[in-house]
Amino acid sequence: MKPHRPDRRPLKCYLLGLALVVVGAGVMEWLDSWLPLALAGSASLMLTVPLVRQIAARKATPGERPRKR
Repeated sequence: MKPHRPDRRPLKCYLLGLALVVVGAGVMEWLDSWLPLALAGSASLMLTVPLVRQIAARKATPGERPRKR
């Protein structure tokens, strides 16, 4: 079994970040505090980085497509 690396699944990390924002908004309403939403937003930004790097790498080499393994 291969070890799970977040940079191999950038879209899943992005969607996890969006889910954290939704959960953070719910907890914000429950606790009446902005802290959960702020933490979820920060985590979402950090989880978006692999997707942005993948898109940037594809734009850097327009003639080449990465091989699927």
